[in-house]
Amino acid sequence: MNEYQVRFLERIQRTPASISYRFTKPEGLTFTAGQYMLVNLGDKLVHPLSLSDCPEETGFIEFTKRMTGSPYCQKLESFKPGQTITVKGPNGSFSCDDSDDVIIMIAGGIGITPIRSILKSHEIKSDTQSRKVVLIYGNLNVTDIAFKEELEQLQLSDFRIVHVLSDTSGMDDAYQGFITADILSKEIPATKRAIYLVSGPPAMVEAIKTALAAINISEDQIRTDQFFRY
Repeated sequence: MNEYQVRFLERIQRTPASISYRFTKPEGLTFTAGQYMLVNLGDKLVHPLSLSDCPEETGFIEFTKRMTGSPYCQKLESFKPGQTITVKGPNGSFSCDDSDDVIIMIAGGIGITPIRSILKSHEIKSDTQSRKVVLIYGNLNVTDIAFKEELEQLQLSDFRIVHVLSDTSGMDDAYQGFITADILSKEIPATKRAIYLVSGPPAMVEAIKTALAAINISEDQIRTDQFFRY
């Protein structure tokens, strides 16, 4: 596993509770959209964080974190430009580069980060533009939707985003509640060859796997990435 020293560049507020942290991109670092790195802040604060930028973006690497008030988050919030940390990786195989059919992406909250990386990479790489992609994205409310404008403006030839919100105030076309088997059955195109990328908190990921099983989606079609609170 490769280890790199990176310098903190800037923070970008994505939602009231989520912030992107950008660092210098190490020379020689290559990764696949959807992968993560081990981000060492010092003081024994080391956690895996998905890269929310994509390989085709240059000049920085980015991690987007929901701020929980934990010691890890407090250390991130204290960063000043130029501060140096260590990252290791990349790691993980949460991707769909081997698929030439429909891709169904299901994200909960900040689980959108690796999916944002994949979608942005697809937008930039013209050879993936022909694939049908559906994103089903669950959040508490409209202000909690990270990367909302960017996702809705993606220039992909066959892309659709479905919002599912606990509170639908300000978004009349969103489903209310949680992502269920009923919503999935209504929004998933009729195909037996789709790949399913599911990303979010562990309880949400397990609930989605159960819902997919209820509509006869086989486990070998499902790829998951679980986000823990730290």
